[in-house]
Amino acid sequence: MSKRISALSIAVLVLAGTFVNVSGAAAATPYKTCKPAKAKATIGKLSYTCAKNPASTSTKLVWVSKPCLDASANYKSALSITASNTATTTAAVNAAKRSITTNERQMASAQKNVDTWTKHMLAYPKSPTDTEKKQIATVQEGIDRNKQRVADAQANITSLQAQVAAATAQDAKNADGLAAIQASVTSSCK
Repeated sequence: MSKRISALSIAVLVLAGTFVNVSGAAAATPYKTCKPAKAKATIGKLSYTCAKNPASTSTKLVWVSKPCLDASANYKSALSITASNTATTTAAVNAAKRSITTNERQMASAQKNVDTWTKHMLAYPKSPTDTEKKQIATVQEGIDRNKQRVADAQANITSLQAQVAAATAQDAKNADGLAAIQASVTSSCK
């Protein structure tokens, strides 16, 4: 008989627990205090979880909707990706700026050679000897090579500056996208 009473008592307790759980979930109100953490409830047609509201600084547990939790997860993922992209972009921009500085030094050096050697060309006579003609040709080749170096360095600088501008614009775009995702967390978690 005591086994029957024990079994009956357990059955009553299980049923009572079920009714308490159902009535507790039915009494749940979106973004109002709840217990225990990770409890689930359906309010209206939305699924809610007892958790900290990701759009709030409060640490108390409230009924948080699935769209809110999904938006928060998307934001955390986007934040991680944006941080990684920003680090990569920053490294690329710094490398490009170092290359610009190097190209500017090379361009200045080559231009100095062009100016100096052009000035020396004026020292040759109007009717040069064969030896002087060979010297003039050698100096002219050096001037032409250095002019090409100036042009190449300028083209590299222009290309590197465009890369820096594009990377900076992409960083700004990423920051705007991240802000939009963060705003969706705020609007989803009301």
